[in-house]
Amino acid sequence: MLRFLYRTCHITTLGREHEDFVKGLPGPGIATCWHFAFPTVVYHYRDLNVVTMASRSRDGELAARVAERLGMRCFRGSPGKGGGAALKGLIDALQSSYGGGFIADGSQGPPRIAQKGILLLARYSGAPILPVSIAARPCWRFRSWDRTVLPKPFARIVAAFGPPLIVQRDVSPERLEELRLELEASLNNLTRDAQRALGLPD
Repeated sequence: MLRFLYRTCHITTLGREHEDFVKGLPGPGIATCWHFAFPTVVYHYRDLNVVTMASRSRDGELAARVAERLGMRCFRGSPGKGGGAALKGLIDALQSSYGGGFIADGSQGPPRIAQKGILLLARYSGAPILPVSIAARPCWRFRSWDRTVLPKPFARIVAAFGPPLIVQRDVSPERLEELRLELEASLNNLTRDAQRALGLPD
């Protein structure tokens, strides 16, 4: 259903040079977005042998099935519920894949607050983080904690990519927090850029 839906939509990309830069690197990259953008970003990276992660919750089961049906490899886990094992599996799998995808605000939120999981994945894998956000008009917005965005048929979609972030292996706790805030600001700015490109309010 998602494949059929998105084929009816018109998609515009902002910051394509950032995505092209990461694609041109010899190793894998890690795309990251807010949870609300999950359907569109998963569709964008369909059929590319991308690895991703979903929680062990009922909602996570649905997300994992969607990702796998779109040609991704999904690891299951969340903080306190197998997250460490899933993170290790992701790091190993990244080395033999096109790249990975991770939700910046986690499986339970709070929304649009970046968590450190994606930074740890970048730190231990050596892969750069590629921030991406989206907006769609018209769209449905779910009554969930993240207000998931699902474009309506024939919608206009804007996908906005930002400059990649590099997390050094020997990063200090203070610098890690600075990078977390940088990622959070980048994703929020990209969300606003995508909304403004469609004439939507912030």
